[in-house]
Order: sequence, then structure tokens, then C-alpha cells
Amino acid sequence: MLLARDPGVHVALDNAFGVAALLGELREAGADGQVAALAKRAAAHLTVDDPRGVAAVLGELREARRDGQVAALAKRATAELALHRPHEVAALLPALHEAGAATQAAALAERLPAAGMFAQFAEVGDRAERFRYGRGRDGSAAAHWSWEDLQ
Repeated sequence: MLLARDPGVHVALDNAFGVAALLGELREAGADGQVAALAKRAAAHLTVDDPRGVAAVLGELREARRDGQVAALAKRATAELALHRPHEVAALLPALHEAGAATQAAALAERLPAAGMFAQFAEVGDRAERFRYGRGRDGSAAAHWSWEDLQ
């Protein structure tokens, strides 16, 4: 009965967790056409204001082997996501990596220091060691310094 309503085409895209749940249910039901339609719409139009919800949708798209839509949604989320919830943004970074969107994860990580999220920035890849002494104005790793250098 649900499939007769064409949910992949008609469901609202303003609740990422709801979209993720529907993608999972459609995938498990073998409704490949509906999964394809919803995946395409989600990649292009999903509201990306909830980092954890976006992570859930990325996971479902990955499970459905919708690599093109994973890449498109990851690119949008990286560029459009507001960075006002640091812990939730930090949860999106591993989801991007798991979804095979390492380039987008790196691009999102580059936005973090300007939003006051240097700790989350440093957790990505080898940045904790590379930026051990902080980050210069140009974004590069700061050179080694000691307290004596500050006098």
C-alpha cells in the first residue's frame, strides 16, 4: 500500500532521520525504483541542517550502493552545513569517511578552525601531529615554538 503512494517521489525531505529510515525500509523491501528516486531527491534537496541526520542518510545511501548520490550529498553537506553544533559536526566526519567521501570530509574539516572548532579539526587524519603547535594565519601548521620564544 505504501509503495502505491510513490514515497520516493513524494516524501518531504526536511527530516533527514525520517529520510534515512524510509531509505532503509524501502531497501529492505526490495523497492529499488523507490530507493533510486528517493536517493536522487535526497542527494539534491535534503535539508542538511542536522549533521547526525545527514550522517544517517549517507549511511543508508552507502548501504544501497548509491555512490553518486553519496558523493553529491556529501559535497552539499560539506559546503552548506552550519557549524554551530560542534559535537554533531564531529559525528559527521567519520560518516563521510565511511561513505567513501574522504575528500569532502577533508573539505569540511578545513572549515572547522574558523568556526572555533580546532579540536575537531585536529582529530581528522594526522592533523593532531601536524598541527601540534597550532595553525598559522595562512592555515598552515605553525612551526615548533616554546614558551621562551614568546618573550
